[in-house]
Amino acid sequence: MGKNYLSPHGLIYISYNTYPGWKGKDVLRDLMLFAASNETALSIAAAKDIAKAEIDANGELSAKNKLAMAKGFCTALVDFSEKIGQDECYKLGISRHTINFAKEHVLTNNPEKDYYVMHEYFETFNDPCYFKDFVAKARSHGLDYVADTHLQSHFSQIFEAIPAGMMPNDRIIKEQFGDFLLNKAFRCSILGLKESVLELFTAGGGLDGGVKKSVLESLYLQAGFEYQNTRDGRLEIISKLNKAHKINPELKWLCDEFNTLYPGTLSLKDLLEKYSQKQDIIWASVAHLLALGVIDFSAAPLRVISYEGAKTRVKESLRGYISYFANTDAPVIGAANELNALISLSPLEAKVALLCDGRDLGKVLKGFKDIIKSSGQSLVQVRNGKQEKIEAPTDAVFKGFLDNILEKLSNAGYFEKI
Repeated sequence: MGKNYLSPHGLIYISYNTYPGWKGKDVLRDLMLFAASNETALSIAAAKDIAKAEIDANGELSAKNKLAMAKGFCTALVDFSEKIGQDECYKLGISRHTINFAKEHVLTNNPEKDYYVMHEYFETFNDPCYFKDFVAKARSHGLDYVADTHLQSHFSQIFEAIPAGMMPNDRIIKEQFGDFLLNKAFRCSILGLKESVLELFTAGGGLDGGVKKSVLESLYLQAGFEYQNTRDGRLEIISKLNKAHKINPELKWLCDEFNTLYPGTLSLKDLLEKYSQKQDIIWASVAHLLALGVIDFSAAPLRVISYEGAKTRVKESLRGYISYFANTDAPVIGAANELNALISLSPLEAKVALLCDGRDLGKVLKGFKDIIKSSGQSLVQVRNGKQEKIEAPTDAVFKGFLDNILEKLSNAGYFEKI
């Protein structure tokens, strides 16, 4: 069992499909498996030659052929429903639910997503479950539920839809209510040893009614905000992490606190001590910002360290990681910052990062120029929305490009003091 491999405070990450959201997808999966079966393929005259040519040694259709058969069947259904119209579909009793699922989840215009369709709908084992049943099974093996990797679901405003007198006290039951309200089809959950998880939670007193405030106070929060005036003279506060969300202008003082250290982190404990008269407001505001997904957090402080020769360097622990991105044009993983958020890191930028080993800035600049010269690359700038090469760049231009790269590496938390 997984618990046998855990240290006392070790964690397990599990991603899995959940009900009720997968109830509809179950029908779609069954439809696609039926459409892609040998029997169905060989019963369709137009597919006989294709199927015969692509049946493997075990008598199975190839994955490529299965996908083509399933998508072809879904396409035919969607095309037929659109041809006769919604009213006629209703008269004939045709399920719009399955057709809409096929359009949304299978018939994408992006062929690169075919791998995901195969994984999601053709895996041999795909057993969605209700969240409460997942937790019960984990507990039967000496494990317990800590949280999901996306904390927004724990603080979602959707819970306001539950009448106050019906809001459950048990955090697992509350989460299951939320899954019904959101029709959730997927979770990314973190588990720990049952006895260790109990140390994190208490009855009440937590930010979400569960997690101890003392645990949350030990966190370091990261958030950044931009301000802009509206036509009616009001102030809008827009999250840098999620620009789709606009924050209440009354929280400007709190946003200013985050901006002071961004992209570094702010100690929640220090913030509560600094504004001892506003603790209730801070707790409520942090819960709100977590619900919106505009706060990142870590267990250790993140400091923005700029590059200075002989004083700082790229973190020794990251050199192997960065070398991977420096030596491939098509990485199979994404580069991430210290909070595991994706960042863009080109091979050129990764090579420059490896130069930052404590040598002075002039030598880093020379190394940057040598990389450009030896690789035959050109510096590129964007003008009027179009990329154009810079012919015979000056030292000042090189310096400007290097400064931008170093700032990106600094903001990602890639530097450490020597």
